[in-house]
Amino acid sequence: MSEQDTASCAQAKTAALRVLRAPELSGKVFLEGGLMPWVLGGGDSGRKHGDVDFSVRLADMPVVRTWLESAGHYDPDLDSRRLACNAAGEDFGMHARIDGVLASFAPFFLRDGLLIQRNAQHRAFAGYDALLEATIEGLAEEDFVEMRKLPDGTRAGVSTVEACRAAKMASDRPKDLADITELDRFGWDEVRMERVAGAFATMGVRCPAHEKWCATPAPARPQRPMPSPRSTAPPPPRARRSARAGSSPGS
Repeated sequence: MSEQDTASCAQAKTAALRVLRAPELSGKVFLEGGLMPWVLGGGDSGRKHGDVDFSVRLADMPVVRTWLESAGHYDPDLDSRRLACNAAGEDFGMHARIDGVLASFAPFFLRDGLLIQRNAQHRAFAGYDALLEATIEGLAEEDFVEMRKLPDGTRAGVSTVEACRAAKMASDRPKDLADITELDRFGWDEVRMERVAGAFATMGVRCPAHEKWCATPAPARPQRPMPSPRSTAPPPPRARRSARAGSSPGS
């Protein structure tokens, strides 16, 4: 993502709150990534944010698309179901511009003891098209997302502090330090933290389809970096990052 596609913390927070405060989306979208602690605490990160990351239950994606359409934010070119490499038309989420800020709506679901989260890269902002999928063993939904009160009293969907912190610790980037410090102000449950950290240690990421090799799925494998919805270079045949699950490098 280019510099002109980044937003100040204030701009990103305004876009995030527009989504979080929409009555139709209450309890259906959950803010995650580097912006989450600053929205939850009301502070300012003092840095640019690449986009605003939301997790959404796969079953709730139609509600998200309906809201985006009614609010004038829906862009069919940023709908994963319409990507040429998505031959089956499966739902790998949406991206949209909210007040000029790129927002990602990444669907997740539970299957056979795995929490699976999908996302997509789009040529419009990443320079290539691809479908991405992260899997985490033993992560329950209640350990992944929850409803919390914001500084203005609004109850909004967010990543759990434990999931956001585990993702930040695993990605291990200098810019994550301020986010972790802000998260630590809220405290966390030690038992849940141990459970979530153990689950994130199992995370694997795969790229089921890419514009350069649409018919060649790549196997999942454990990854240290958190997924990125906006890396500017195409991934190799085995996806190094993306799909998401808790955080992303551009957040």
